[in-house]
Amino acid sequence: MGTVKSRSQTSRYNRIVTVFVALGSFTYGYCASIIGSTIGQPGWYSYFGLPVDGEPGYSGKTTHTIATANGLFSAGGAVGSLFIMWSAGKCGRKANIQIGAALSVLGGALQGGAATLAMFQAGRFISGMGIGVLVTICPMYLSEMSSPFVRGWLVGHHAIFLVFGYMLSAWVGYGCYFATSVNQTFAWRFPLCLQVLSPLILLLGSPWLPRSPRWLISKGHVEEAYDVLKKLRNSLRDEHDLVAKEEFYQTKKQLELDAVKLAATGYGVWTAVWKKKSYRKRMIVDFLTQWGAEFAGPLIINNYAVILYTNLGETGHMPLLLSALWLTTAGLIYNPGGAWLHDKINSRRGMYMFGLGGCLLTTSLIAAMTAEFAGTTNRAGNGMGIFFIFLYLTFQGTFCDTTMYLYVSEIFPTEIRPIGMGFSLFGQFAATIILLQTAPIGFAKIEWKYYLVIIVWCMVYIPMVYFFWPETARLSLEEIAKKFGDEVAVHVNDATEEERQKLDRALFDADVTKSDLNSQEVRAVETKLDA
Repeated sequence: MGTVKSRSQTSRYNRIVTVFVALGSFTYGYCASIIGSTIGQPGWYSYFGLPVDGEPGYSGKTTHTIATANGLFSAGGAVGSLFIMWSAGKCGRKANIQIGAALSVLGGALQGGAATLAMFQAGRFISGMGIGVLVTICPMYLSEMSSPFVRGWLVGHHAIFLVFGYMLSAWVGYGCYFATSVNQTFAWRFPLCLQVLSPLILLLGSPWLPRSPRWLISKGHVEEAYDVLKKLRNSLRDEHDLVAKEEFYQTKKQLELDAVKLAATGYGVWTAVWKKKSYRKRMIVDFLTQWGAEFAGPLIINNYAVILYTNLGETGHMPLLLSALWLTTAGLIYNPGGAWLHDKINSRRGMYMFGLGGCLLTTSLIAAMTAEFAGTTNRAGNGMGIFFIFLYLTFQGTFCDTTMYLYVSEIFPTEIRPIGMGFSLFGQFAATIILLQTAPIGFAKIEWKYYLVIIVWCMVYIPMVYFFWPETARLSLEEIAKKFGDEVAVHVNDATEEERQKLDRALFDADVTKSDLNSQEVRAVETKLDA
Protein backbone atom coordinates (compact mmCIF):
# COMPACT_ATOMS: atom_id res chain seq x y z
CA MET A 1 0.00 0.00 0.00
CA GLY A 2 1.07 3.59 -0.50
CA THR A 3 3.21 3.45 -3.62
CA VAL A 4 4.19 6.66 -5.36
CA LYS A 5 1.99 5.64 -8.27
CA SER A 6 -1.10 5.34 -6.08
CA ARG A 7 -0.39 8.70 -4.48
CA SER A 8 -0.51 10.39 -7.89
CA GLN A 9 -4.00 9.06 -8.52
CA THR A 10 -6.44 11.51 -9.98
CA SER A 11 -10.04 10.53 -10.59
CA ARG A 12 -12.00 11.25 -13.75
CA TYR A 13 -14.07 13.62 -11.63
CA ASN A 14 -10.92 15.60 -10.74
CA ARG A 15 -9.95 15.85 -14.42
CA ILE A 16 -13.44 17.02 -15.43
CA VAL A 17 -13.45 19.67 -12.70
CA THR A 18 -9.99 20.82 -13.83
CA VAL A 19 -11.02 21.23 -17.47
CA PHE A 20 -14.25 23.03 -16.56
CA VAL A 21 -12.56 25.50 -14.20
CA ALA A 22 -9.95 26.12 -16.89
CA LEU A 23 -12.73 27.88 -18.83
CA GLY A 24 -11.93 30.77 -16.48
CA SER A 25 -8.32 30.59 -17.64
CA PHE A 26 -9.52 30.52 -21.25
CA THR A 27 -11.59 33.64 -20.51
CA TYR A 28 -8.51 35.43 -19.26
CA GLY A 29 -6.54 34.52 -22.36
CA TYR A 30 -9.23 35.56 -24.82
CA CYS A 31 -10.13 38.81 -23.04
CA ALA A 32 -6.50 39.78 -22.46
CA SER A 33 -5.44 39.31 -26.06
CA ILE A 34 -8.51 40.33 -28.07
CA ILE A 35 -7.22 43.90 -28.17
CA GLY A 36 -4.32 42.53 -30.24
CA SER A 37 -6.67 41.68 -33.12
CA THR A 38 -8.96 44.66 -32.49
CA ILE A 39 -6.16 47.10 -33.32
CA GLY A 40 -5.69 45.22 -36.59
CA GLN A 41 -9.29 45.86 -37.71
CA PRO A 42 -9.70 48.92 -39.98
CA GLY A 43 -13.35 49.25 -38.93
CA TRP A 44 -12.42 49.89 -35.29
CA TYR A 45 -10.30 52.88 -36.28
CA SER A 46 -12.92 54.35 -38.61
CA TYR A 47 -15.84 53.86 -36.18
CA PHE A 48 -14.10 55.77 -33.39
CA GLY A 49 -12.42 58.29 -35.71
CA LEU A 50 -8.86 57.18 -34.96
CA PRO A 51 -6.02 57.84 -37.44
CA VAL A 52 -4.31 54.68 -38.72
CA ASP A 53 -0.56 54.16 -38.92
CA GLY A 54 0.96 56.65 -41.35
CA GLU A 55 -1.80 59.26 -40.93
CA PRO A 56 -1.39 62.48 -38.92
CA GLY A 57 -2.33 61.95 -35.29
CA TYR A 58 -1.52 58.24 -35.14
CA SER A 59 1.47 58.61 -32.82
CA GLY A 60 -0.58 60.83 -30.55
CA LYS A 61 -4.30 60.16 -30.47
CA THR A 62 -4.32 56.54 -31.65
CA THR A 63 -1.33 55.22 -29.73
CA HIS A 64 -2.63 56.84 -26.54
CA THR A 65 -6.09 55.32 -27.09
CA ILE A 66 -4.59 51.86 -27.55
CA ALA A 67 -2.36 52.34 -24.53
CA THR A 68 -5.36 53.45 -22.47
CA ALA A 69 -7.37 50.40 -23.51
CA ASN A 70 -4.56 48.13 -22.34
CA GLY A 71 -3.86 50.22 -19.26
CA LEU A 72 -7.49 50.20 -18.10
CA PHE A 73 -7.70 46.46 -18.64
CA SER A 74 -4.57 45.92 -16.55
CA ALA A 75 -5.82 48.36 -13.90
CA GLY A 76 -9.06 46.40 -13.68
CA GLY A 77 -7.03 43.23 -13.37
CA ALA A 78 -5.05 44.75 -10.51
CA VAL A 79 -8.28 45.68 -8.70
CA GLY A 80 -9.66 42.15 -9.25
CA SER A 81 -6.51 40.48 -7.91
CA LEU A 82 -6.46 42.71 -4.83
CA PHE A 83 -10.15 41.93 -4.22
CA ILE A 84 -9.25 38.22 -4.10
CA MET A 85 -6.92 38.85 -1.16
CA TRP A 86 -10.01 39.32 1.00
CA SER A 87 -12.77 37.60 -0.93
CA ALA A 88 -11.20 34.17 -1.57
CA GLY A 89 -10.74 33.57 2.14
CA LYS A 90 -14.07 35.05 3.17
CA CYS A 91 -16.36 33.73 0.44
CA GLY A 92 -14.40 30.75 -0.86
CA ARG A 93 -12.82 29.81 -4.17
CA LYS A 94 -16.00 28.70 -5.92
CA ALA A 95 -17.90 31.93 -5.18
CA ASN A 96 -15.06 33.99 -6.64
CA ILE A 97 -15.02 31.93 -9.81
CA GLN A 98 -18.66 32.97 -10.18
CA ILE A 99 -17.89 36.64 -9.47
CA GLY A 100 -15.08 36.70 -12.03
CA ALA A 101 -17.24 35.04 -14.67
CA ALA A 102 -20.09 37.51 -14.14
CA LEU A 103 -17.79 40.55 -14.43
CA SER A 104 -16.23 39.12 -17.59
CA VAL A 105 -19.65 38.71 -19.21
CA LEU A 106 -20.57 42.31 -18.39
CA GLY A 107 -17.24 43.73 -19.61
CA GLY A 108 -17.37 41.80 -22.88
CA ALA A 109 -20.92 42.95 -23.56
CA LEU A 110 -19.98 46.60 -23.02
CA GLN A 111 -17.04 46.36 -25.42
CA GLY A 112 -18.90 44.49 -28.12
CA GLY A 113 -21.85 46.89 -27.94
CA ALA A 114 -19.82 50.07 -27.45
CA ALA A 115 -21.47 53.15 -28.93
CA THR A 116 -18.70 55.49 -27.79
CA LEU A 117 -15.02 55.18 -27.03
CA ALA A 118 -15.79 55.88 -23.34
CA MET A 119 -18.16 52.90 -23.25
CA PHE A 120 -15.51 50.73 -24.87
CA GLN A 121 -12.90 51.77 -22.32
CA ALA A 122 -15.34 51.19 -19.43
CA GLY A 123 -15.89 47.67 -20.76
CA ARG A 124 -12.14 47.13 -20.83
CA PHE A 125 -11.85 48.07 -17.14
CA ILE A 126 -14.76 45.85 -16.02
CA SER A 127 -13.50 42.97 -18.14
CA GLY A 128 -10.10 43.51 -16.55
CA MET A 129 -11.62 43.19 -13.07
CA GLY A 130 -13.26 39.92 -14.11
CA ILE A 131 -10.10 38.37 -15.45
CA GLY A 132 -8.14 39.72 -12.48
CA VAL A 133 -10.39 37.58 -10.30
CA LEU A 134 -10.27 34.56 -12.62
CA VAL A 135 -6.53 34.54 -13.30
CA THR A 136 -5.93 34.59 -9.54
CA ILE A 137 -8.60 32.19 -8.34
CA CYS A 138 -8.39 29.51 -11.05
CA PRO A 139 -4.77 28.36 -10.47
CA MET A 140 -5.35 28.64 -6.71
CA TYR A 141 -8.40 26.38 -6.94
CA LEU A 142 -6.69 23.91 -9.28
CA SER A 143 -3.64 23.71 -7.01
CA GLU A 144 -5.76 22.95 -3.97
CA MET A 145 -7.56 20.16 -5.85
CA SER A 146 -4.42 18.47 -7.22
CA SER A 147 -2.18 15.64 -6.08
CA PRO A 148 1.45 16.81 -5.69
CA PHE A 149 2.61 14.23 -8.24
CA VAL A 150 0.42 15.60 -11.05
CA ARG A 151 0.07 19.20 -9.87
CA GLY A 152 2.28 20.41 -12.71
CA TRP A 153 -0.06 18.94 -15.31
CA LEU A 154 -3.35 19.84 -13.63
CA VAL A 155 -2.44 23.41 -12.64
CA GLY A 156 -0.75 23.59 -16.04
CA HIS A 157 -4.27 23.47 -17.54
CA HIS A 158 -4.51 27.11 -16.48
CA ALA A 159 -1.63 28.06 -18.78
CA ILE A 160 -2.85 25.68 -21.52
CA PHE A 161 -6.39 27.07 -21.62
CA LEU A 162 -5.10 30.59 -21.16
CA VAL A 163 -3.17 30.31 -24.40
CA PHE A 164 -6.14 28.56 -26.07
CA GLY A 165 -7.96 31.83 -25.38
CA TYR A 166 -5.11 33.77 -26.95
CA MET A 167 -5.17 31.44 -29.94
CA LEU A 168 -8.93 31.67 -30.54
CA SER A 169 -8.92 35.46 -30.28
CA ALA A 170 -6.16 35.63 -32.89
CA TRP A 171 -7.90 33.32 -35.37
CA VAL A 172 -11.30 34.96 -34.89
CA GLY A 173 -9.69 38.36 -35.41
CA TYR A 174 -7.91 37.11 -38.51
CA GLY A 175 -11.08 35.61 -39.98
CA CYS A 176 -13.15 38.71 -39.24
CA TYR A 177 -10.56 40.90 -40.97
CA PHE A 178 -11.88 39.57 -44.30
CA ALA A 179 -15.41 40.70 -43.40
CA THR A 180 -14.24 44.32 -43.38
CA SER A 181 -15.19 44.92 -47.01
CA VAL A 182 -18.68 43.57 -46.34
CA ASN A 183 -19.41 44.86 -42.85
CA GLN A 184 -16.74 46.85 -41.01
CA THR A 185 -18.76 46.95 -37.79
CA PHE A 186 -19.15 43.16 -37.62
CA ALA A 187 -15.42 42.69 -38.27
CA TRP A 188 -14.44 44.34 -34.97
CA ARG A 189 -17.57 43.87 -32.86
CA PHE A 190 -18.03 40.11 -33.24
CA PRO A 191 -14.62 39.15 -31.76
CA LEU A 192 -15.32 41.44 -28.80
CA CYS A 193 -18.82 40.02 -28.27
CA LEU A 194 -17.38 36.49 -28.26
CA GLN A 195 -15.69 37.39 -24.96
CA VAL A 196 -18.92 36.58 -23.11
CA LEU A 197 -19.23 32.94 -24.27
CA SER A 198 -16.76 31.06 -22.05
CA PRO A 199 -17.47 33.01 -18.82
CA LEU A 200 -21.20 32.56 -19.41
CA ILE A 201 -20.76 28.77 -19.70
CA LEU A 202 -18.58 28.82 -16.57
CA LEU A 203 -21.12 30.89 -14.65
CA LEU A 204 -24.07 28.66 -15.61
CA GLY A 205 -22.20 25.46 -14.76
CA SER A 206 -20.50 26.71 -11.60
CA PRO A 207 -23.15 25.52 -9.10
CA TRP A 208 -22.01 21.97 -9.92
CA LEU A 209 -18.40 22.64 -8.89
CA PRO A 210 -17.17 21.34 -5.52
CA ARG A 211 -15.77 23.75 -2.98
CA SER A 212 -12.04 23.58 -2.23
CA PRO A 213 -11.37 20.94 0.46
CA ARG A 214 -8.65 23.08 2.06
CA TRP A 215 -10.97 26.06 2.33
CA LEU A 216 -13.70 23.80 3.71
CA ILE A 217 -11.40 22.40 6.41
CA SER A 218 -10.28 25.91 7.35
CA LYS A 219 -13.94 26.86 7.86
CA GLY A 220 -14.78 23.74 9.87
CA HIS A 221 -16.72 21.88 7.15
CA VAL A 222 -14.63 18.76 7.61
CA GLU A 223 -17.12 16.13 6.45
CA GLU A 224 -17.81 17.96 3.17
CA ALA A 225 -14.05 18.43 2.68
CA TYR A 226 -13.39 14.71 3.14
CA ASP A 227 -16.21 13.79 0.74
CA VAL A 228 -14.70 16.08 -1.90
CA LEU A 229 -11.21 14.60 -1.41
CA LYS A 230 -12.55 11.07 -1.76
CA LYS A 231 -14.11 11.98 -5.10
CA LEU A 232 -10.92 13.68 -6.27
CA ARG A 233 -8.64 10.77 -5.31
CA ASN A 234 -11.02 7.88 -6.00
CA SER A 235 -9.35 4.81 -7.52
CA LEU A 236 -10.12 1.11 -7.82
CA ARG A 237 -6.61 0.45 -6.48
CA ASP A 238 -7.44 2.32 -3.28
CA GLU A 239 -10.71 0.87 -2.02
CA HIS A 240 -10.15 2.21 1.50
CA ASP A 241 -9.49 5.80 0.33
CA LEU A 242 -6.07 5.87 1.99
CA VAL A 243 -4.71 8.58 -0.31
CA ALA A 244 -7.68 10.82 0.50
CA LYS A 245 -7.30 10.05 4.22
CA GLU A 246 -3.59 10.93 4.14
CA GLU A 247 -4.22 14.22 2.38
CA PHE A 248 -7.16 15.14 4.60
CA TYR A 249 -5.28 14.31 7.79
CA GLN A 250 -2.14 16.12 6.71
CA THR A 251 -4.10 19.23 5.67
CA LYS A 252 -6.13 19.30 8.88
CA LYS A 253 -3.10 18.89 11.15
CA GLN A 254 -1.12 21.51 9.22
CA LEU A 255 -3.94 24.04 9.53
CA GLU A 256 -4.07 23.38 13.28
CA LEU A 257 -0.28 23.78 13.60
CA ASP A 258 -0.22 26.96 11.52
CA ALA A 259 -3.03 28.44 13.62
CA VAL A 260 -1.09 27.74 16.84
CA LYS A 261 2.12 29.20 15.41
CA LEU A 262 0.30 32.28 14.14
CA ALA A 263 -1.40 32.84 17.49
CA ALA A 264 1.97 32.61 19.23
CA THR A 265 3.26 35.54 17.17
CA GLY A 266 0.44 37.75 18.37
CA TYR A 267 -0.22 38.93 14.81
CA GLY A 268 -3.39 38.83 12.76
CA VAL A 269 -3.09 37.16 9.38
CA TRP A 270 -2.87 40.50 7.52
CA THR A 271 -0.03 41.64 9.76
CA ALA A 272 1.72 38.27 9.75
CA VAL A 273 2.24 38.24 5.98
CA TRP A 274 4.77 41.06 6.46
CA LYS A 275 5.92 40.60 10.07
CA LYS A 276 6.56 36.84 10.01
CA LYS A 277 9.82 36.17 8.16
CA SER A 278 8.76 32.99 6.34
CA TYR A 279 5.51 34.58 5.18
CA ARG A 280 7.25 37.79 4.10
CA LYS A 281 9.70 35.83 1.96
CA ARG A 282 6.81 34.07 0.25
CA MET A 283 5.09 37.39 -0.48
CA ILE A 284 8.21 38.92 -2.02
CA VAL A 285 9.15 35.84 -4.06
CA ASP A 286 5.58 35.40 -5.35
CA PHE A 287 5.19 39.06 -6.32
CA LEU A 288 8.49 39.01 -8.18
CA THR A 289 7.61 35.73 -9.92
CA GLN A 290 4.62 37.30 -11.65
CA TRP A 291 6.23 40.71 -12.08
CA GLY A 292 9.38 39.15 -13.48
CA ALA A 293 7.60 36.85 -15.91
CA GLU A 294 5.68 39.79 -17.39
CA PHE A 295 8.81 41.94 -17.71
CA ALA A 296 10.25 39.11 -19.80
CA GLY A 297 7.94 40.48 -22.49
CA PRO A 298 5.12 38.03 -23.46
CA LEU A 299 2.25 40.53 -23.50
CA ILE A 300 4.32 43.17 -25.28
CA ILE A 301 4.84 40.75 -28.15
CA ASN A 302 1.31 39.32 -28.01
CA ASN A 303 -0.74 42.50 -27.68
CA TYR A 304 1.40 44.54 -30.06
CA ALA A 305 2.19 41.79 -32.56
CA VAL A 306 0.47 43.77 -35.31
CA ILE A 307 2.83 46.70 -34.68
CA LEU A 308 5.91 44.45 -34.46
CA TYR A 309 5.16 42.56 -37.68
CA THR A 310 4.33 45.83 -39.46
CA ASN A 311 7.73 47.18 -38.39
CA LEU A 312 9.27 44.07 -39.98
CA GLY A 313 7.62 44.76 -43.33
CA GLU A 314 4.33 42.81 -43.09
CA THR A 315 1.12 44.55 -44.14
CA GLY A 316 -2.58 43.89 -44.71
CA HIS A 317 -3.83 40.62 -43.24
CA MET A 318 -0.34 39.17 -42.71
CA PRO A 319 0.31 40.63 -39.21
CA LEU A 320 -2.95 39.08 -37.99
CA LEU A 321 -2.13 35.74 -39.64
CA LEU A 322 1.36 35.64 -38.14
CA SER A 323 -0.03 36.54 -34.73
CA ALA A 324 -2.56 33.70 -34.97
CA LEU A 325 0.12 31.21 -36.04
CA TRP A 326 2.40 32.39 -33.22
CA LEU A 327 -0.26 31.71 -30.61
CA THR A 328 -1.26 28.41 -32.20
CA THR A 329 2.23 27.04 -31.63
CA ALA A 330 1.88 27.96 -27.95
CA GLY A 331 -1.58 26.42 -27.63
CA LEU A 332 -0.82 23.15 -29.39
CA ILE A 333 2.86 22.61 -28.50
CA TYR A 334 4.59 24.81 -25.96
CA ASN A 335 2.18 25.31 -23.06
CA PRO A 336 0.91 21.69 -23.03
CA GLY A 337 4.51 20.53 -23.33
CA GLY A 338 5.55 22.70 -20.39
CA ALA A 339 2.71 21.43 -18.19
CA TRP A 340 3.65 17.83 -19.00
CA LEU A 341 7.36 18.47 -18.37
CA HIS A 342 6.78 19.81 -14.87
CA ASP A 343 5.90 16.36 -13.51
CA LYS A 344 8.83 14.77 -15.39
CA ILE A 345 11.66 17.23 -14.75
CA ASN A 346 10.44 18.07 -11.22
CA SER A 347 12.28 21.37 -10.98
CA ARG A 348 10.26 24.57 -11.00
CA ARG A 349 13.42 26.65 -10.63
CA GLY A 350 15.28 24.89 -13.42
CA MET A 351 12.49 25.26 -15.93
CA TYR A 352 11.91 28.89 -15.03
CA MET A 353 15.56 29.92 -15.32
CA PHE A 354 16.00 28.06 -18.60
CA GLY A 355 12.93 29.81 -20.02
CA LEU A 356 14.08 33.23 -18.87
CA GLY A 357 17.49 32.63 -20.43
CA GLY A 358 15.79 31.80 -23.72
CA CYS A 359 13.67 34.97 -23.49
CA LEU A 360 16.83 37.00 -22.96
CA LEU A 361 18.55 35.46 -25.97
CA THR A 362 15.65 35.68 -28.41
CA THR A 363 14.61 39.21 -27.40
CA SER A 364 18.19 40.34 -27.98
CA LEU A 365 18.07 38.82 -31.45
CA ILE A 366 14.66 40.39 -32.19
CA ALA A 367 16.05 43.77 -31.17
CA ALA A 368 19.09 43.28 -33.40
CA MET A 369 17.01 42.32 -36.44
CA THR A 370 14.61 45.22 -35.87
CA ALA A 371 17.47 47.71 -35.46
CA GLU A 372 19.19 46.51 -38.62
CA PHE A 373 16.33 45.73 -41.00
CA ALA A 374 13.10 47.47 -39.83
CA GLY A 375 11.88 49.82 -42.55
CA THR A 376 14.07 48.20 -45.19
CA THR A 377 13.15 45.86 -48.03
CA ASN A 378 15.57 43.17 -46.86
CA ARG A 379 13.20 40.21 -46.72
CA ALA A 380 15.81 37.85 -45.29
CA GLY A 381 16.60 40.16 -42.38
CA ASN A 382 12.95 40.88 -41.63
CA GLY A 383 12.18 37.18 -41.95
CA MET A 384 14.83 36.38 -39.35
CA GLY A 385 13.21 38.93 -37.04
CA ILE A 386 9.89 37.11 -37.39
CA PHE A 387 11.63 33.76 -36.85
CA PHE A 388 13.09 34.99 -33.55
CA ILE A 389 9.64 36.20 -32.43
CA PHE A 390 8.42 32.63 -32.96
CA LEU A 391 11.51 31.16 -31.26
CA TYR A 392 10.90 33.41 -28.25
CA LEU A 393 7.64 31.58 -27.60
CA THR A 394 9.41 28.22 -27.47
CA PHE A 395 11.11 29.35 -24.27
CA GLN A 396 8.42 31.58 -22.80
CA GLY A 397 5.45 29.27 -23.42
CA THR A 398 7.14 26.01 -22.44
CA PHE A 399 9.23 27.08 -19.48
CA CYS A 400 7.87 30.37 -18.10
CA ASP A 401 4.12 30.55 -18.73
CA THR A 402 3.33 27.26 -17.01
CA THR A 403 5.84 27.81 -14.19
CA MET A 404 4.75 31.28 -13.10
CA TYR A 405 1.17 30.29 -12.26
CA LEU A 406 2.09 26.90 -10.82
CA TYR A 407 4.77 28.28 -8.52
CA VAL A 408 2.71 31.13 -7.07
CA SER A 409 -0.26 28.83 -6.43
CA GLU A 410 1.68 26.33 -4.32
CA ILE A 411 4.09 28.14 -1.99
CA PHE A 412 1.60 29.66 0.47
CA PRO A 413 -0.03 27.99 3.48
CA THR A 414 -3.82 27.83 3.26
CA GLU A 415 -4.52 30.69 5.67
CA ILE A 416 -2.60 33.25 3.60
CA ARG A 417 -2.91 31.72 0.11
CA PRO A 418 -5.59 34.22 -1.04
CA ILE A 419 -3.55 37.17 0.25
CA GLY A 420 -0.37 35.88 -1.36
CA MET A 421 -1.97 34.93 -4.66
CA GLY A 422 -3.83 38.24 -4.89
CA PHE A 423 -0.65 40.17 -4.18
CA SER A 424 1.41 38.17 -6.68
CA LEU A 425 -1.14 38.62 -9.48
CA PHE A 426 -1.29 42.28 -8.58
CA GLY A 427 2.41 42.21 -9.43
CA GLN A 428 1.55 40.81 -12.86
CA PHE A 429 -1.00 43.52 -13.57
CA ALA A 430 1.22 46.26 -12.18
CA ALA A 431 3.89 45.13 -14.63
CA THR A 432 1.46 45.00 -17.55
CA ILE A 433 0.11 48.47 -16.75
CA ILE A 434 3.64 49.84 -17.08
CA LEU A 435 4.59 47.80 -20.14
CA LEU A 436 1.37 48.00 -22.15
CA GLN A 437 0.99 51.71 -21.48
CA THR A 438 4.52 52.49 -22.61
CA ALA A 439 5.15 49.92 -25.37
CA PRO A 440 3.17 51.48 -28.26
CA ILE A 441 4.62 54.88 -27.47
CA GLY A 442 8.09 53.39 -27.01
CA PHE A 443 8.01 51.50 -30.32
CA ALA A 444 6.85 54.71 -32.05
CA LYS A 445 9.47 56.97 -30.41
CA ILE A 446 12.61 54.88 -29.76
CA GLU A 447 11.82 51.84 -31.92
CA TRP A 448 14.04 48.79 -31.26
CA LYS A 449 15.60 50.31 -28.14
CA TYR A 450 12.38 49.58 -26.23
CA TYR A 451 13.40 45.89 -26.23
CA LEU A 452 16.20 46.84 -23.84
CA VAL A 453 13.57 46.95 -21.07
CA ILE A 454 13.15 43.18 -21.44
CA ILE A 455 16.83 42.44 -22.02
CA VAL A 456 18.18 44.33 -19.00
CA TRP A 457 15.47 42.95 -16.71
CA CYS A 458 16.21 39.33 -17.65
CA MET A 459 19.91 39.88 -16.98
CA VAL A 460 19.10 41.03 -13.45
CA TYR A 461 16.25 38.62 -12.75
CA ILE A 462 17.81 35.25 -13.60
CA PRO A 463 20.44 35.46 -10.81
CA MET A 464 17.67 36.46 -8.37
CA VAL A 465 15.74 33.28 -9.14
CA TYR A 466 18.89 31.17 -8.85
CA PHE A 467 19.81 32.44 -5.38
CA PHE A 468 16.44 33.03 -3.70
CA TRP A 469 13.69 30.84 -5.22
CA PRO A 470 13.24 27.50 -3.33
CA GLU A 471 12.37 24.25 -5.13
CA THR A 472 8.79 23.03 -4.56
CA ALA A 473 8.28 20.06 -6.89
CA ARG A 474 6.76 16.76 -5.65
CA LEU A 475 5.73 18.11 -2.27
CA SER A 476 2.21 18.60 -1.00
CA LEU A 477 1.06 22.16 -0.41
CA GLU A 478 1.60 21.54 3.30
CA GLU A 479 5.10 20.05 2.96
CA ILE A 480 6.34 23.06 0.98
CA ALA A 481 6.33 24.95 4.29
CA LYS A 482 9.73 23.48 5.22
CA LYS A 483 11.28 25.16 2.15
CA PHE A 484 10.56 28.52 3.79
CA GLY A 485 11.63 27.55 7.30
CA ASP A 486 8.25 26.58 8.76
CA GLU A 487 7.30 23.37 10.53
CA VAL A 488 5.44 20.54 8.79
CA ALA A 489 2.88 18.78 10.97
CA VAL A 490 2.66 15.47 9.08
CA HIS A 491 5.10 14.21 6.46
CA VAL A 492 3.62 11.98 3.75
CA ASN A 493 5.21 12.51 0.34
CA ASP A 494 8.66 13.26 1.73
CA ALA A 495 8.52 10.54 4.41
CA THR A 496 10.14 7.11 4.14
CA GLU A 497 8.08 4.22 2.81
CA GLU A 498 8.07 2.64 6.29
CA GLU A 499 6.72 5.85 7.85
CA ARG A 500 4.02 6.12 5.20
CA GLN A 501 2.91 2.55 5.74
CA LYS A 502 2.70 3.12 9.51
CA LEU A 503 0.51 6.16 8.88
CA ASP A 504 -1.69 4.19 6.48
CA ARG A 505 -2.18 1.43 9.03
CA ALA A 506 -3.20 3.99 11.61
CA LEU A 507 -5.65 5.63 9.21
CA PHE A 508 -6.96 2.39 7.69
CA ASP A 509 -10.15 2.11 9.76
CA ALA A 510 -10.08 5.61 11.24
CA ASP A 511 -12.81 8.20 10.85
CA VAL A 512 -10.55 11.06 9.83
CA THR A 513 -13.33 13.64 10.16
CA LYS A 514 -13.39 13.19 13.94
CA SER A 515 -11.61 15.96 15.80
CA ASP A 516 -10.31 13.53 18.44
CA LEU A 517 -8.39 11.34 15.97
CA ASN A 518 -5.05 11.12 17.74
CA SER A 519 -3.98 7.50 18.01
CA GLN A 520 -0.58 6.63 19.40
CA GLU A 521 0.56 5.17 16.07
CA VAL A 522 -0.51 8.29 14.17
CA ARG A 523 1.36 10.50 16.61
CA ALA A 524 4.44 8.35 16.24
CA VAL A 525 4.78 9.15 12.54
CA GLU A 526 3.98 12.86 12.76
CA THR A 527 7.56 13.96 12.18
CA LYS A 528 7.90 17.60 13.08
CA LEU A 529 10.70 19.88 11.94
CA ASP A 530 11.94 22.88 13.87
CA ALA A 531 11.39 26.14 12.06
